[in-house]
Amino acid sequence: MDLTLLLLSIASVVTTIIAVVLLVVMLRRLGRHRRELSALKSESAARAEAHENPDDGEDAEAADRLRRIAVVLNPSKFEGTDDFRRRISEVVERVEGAEVEFYETTIDDPGRGQTERAVADGADLVMAAGGDGTVRMVASVLAGTETRMGIIPSGTGNLLARNVDIPLEDPAAAMVAALTGTDHQVDVGWLRYGDSPAAAQSAPKQIFLVIAGFGADAEMIGYTDPRMKKRIGWVAYVFGGVRTILGRSVDVVVELPDRTRHAHKARTVLLGNVGKLPGGFVLMPDATIDNGRLEVVVAGWRGAAGFSQVATQVINPKLVPKVGPKLSTMERYLTTGIRVTTAKAQPVQLDGDTDIEATHLIATVDPGVLRLRVPESTEPSRP
Repeated sequence: MDLTLLLLSIASVVTTIIAVVLLVVMLRRLGRHRRELSALKSESAARAEAHENPDDGEDAEAADRLRRIAVVLNPSKFEGTDDFRRRISEVVERVEGAEVEFYETTIDDPGRGQTERAVADGADLVMAAGGDGTVRMVASVLAGTETRMGIIPSGTGNLLARNVDIPLEDPAAAMVAALTGTDHQVDVGWLRYGDSPAAAQSAPKQIFLVIAGFGADAEMIGYTDPRMKKRIGWVAYVFGGVRTILGRSVDVVVELPDRTRHAHKARTVLLGNVGKLPGGFVLMPDATIDNGRLEVVVAGWRGAAGFSQVATQVINPKLVPKVGPKLSTMERYLTTGIRVTTAKAQPVQLDGDTDIEATHLIATVDPGVLRLRVPESTEPSRP
């Protein structure tokens, strides 16, 4: 008994050390990401200055390209919306000389209705100003249309903005990046889900642009304290994830378009349109925003030690021990669509927005249907 307690104590200490090391690595990557962001801001400012005095031919082309700009604004994500409106209006006037109209979201309508009105009003470019939820709502309307979409990110995740190098902490710089950037036709993912095959098949499809999750991933988001997110940003998800580590794996079956079926014991299923997470971590190296595919990760683990193995494999697969007990599994698929079934209902999240629990999911990808404005130097196909 004493030996068992000793071994458990040693395992606990080792797991804690690993967790601390992983957190330190994450924070170091965050620092590097912020330095890269600072350099990007300087580059965007330089492009804006150069854009103020273009050749006559280039000026005429720009005026023809963007005559009317709409900003779908989530007022809860920005302190001082009057100041925000003033700054954005000044940038648009200085850089593009176009009209700009603001459409504020509400609790009852978080972005769809405002985007539909902006398109009806003749907007050439619709900016989603807010968090990932606002971005999703705007994209759900613009996907499949010729209207361009840009992003002025705010909030914690900013997943799509991170993946295409849009400035995260300066709304004016993000606006400049959209005005002086280029169009890129990007893929979107669609998810339907329910408590039976028929319910999932008939459910309305929900858009995701970065990552949808089923299981522990959605649990972690649900457990994360919103107040902590405001104070320390995305690192709050680390603390929310602690509660998910010790959960039990469930039986999961995934079915690919060729009708092949694969059974797993899993804690989470992730569906990636792009693969970069906050802090610069690339969870899904084959998930690129313009390849017409989703990368699917099915991961399972036993206890804290198993979770540490999964986390280590994400951060650096070379660090995964070659010896010792195998306490985790991770399988990957690259596909145009997938069906996921589990006997026990699991929570669902789309780009960080949690939703109901479900037992059946149907995911597909719609290639190149969203016309996204990205900084000129961005290569969106590379995670």
